[in-house]
Amino acid sequence: MEFNNLYQIKKQDLDKSTEVLADAFMDYSMFKYILGKKHNKDNIKIITNFFIKYAMIYGKAYASSPDIEGLMLFIDYDNYKFNLFRTLRTGGLSLLKLGREAGNKFSQYEDFCEKIHQKAIQKPHQYLMAIGVDPDKQGEGHGSKMLKSLLEYTDRRKEACYLETHTSYNVDIYRNYGFEVVSEDTLPNTDIKQWSMLKR
Repeated sequence: MEFNNLYQIKKQDLDKSTEVLADAFMDYSMFKYILGKKHNKDNIKIITNFFIKYAMIYGKAYASSPDIEGLMLFIDYDNYKFNLFRTLRTGGLSLLKLGREAGNKFSQYEDFCEKIHQKAIQKPHQYLMAIGVDPDKQGEGHGSKMLKSLLEYTDRRKEACYLETHTSYNVDIYRNYGFEVVSEDTLPNTDIKQWSMLKR
């Protein structure tokens, strides 16, 4: 087993995993931007549920333990591309509940990220889609446990690991794990800063 110190998310874990990741990203600036006036926990859960299912099918979804204190989603970037079939297969119709404005913002954000990502690294690598810990469980080492396991995995495969973050606080944390900033950008028509980071 590739991650014998972590717990692989299963179908029966989806509800709890969705809840944990939604709580972890409740104040996430990108969700506030994408959802606008529709920013609330129920709508955040629609997004986190979709991404968890996407990672379960096309990438990997792991928790820090069977108690699911924290969650990590990642994927071989060559396998990341969204298309209609994949979106429908992972329950993408639920995203329609968020409305056209949110859908347009999400598509624009994906395009923005993809251009930066492809410029930053062209070699095969793992893309850390999301990592989050239940706010009540933060400070207990769950995030560190998951991230260290991912980086051990990429080291064994001699691959890089790429991620995006939107707070300078997180930038400092990821630097402690060997990541470097490869691009610092501002999302067009917003004041949201994004740091793209790479662990070579």
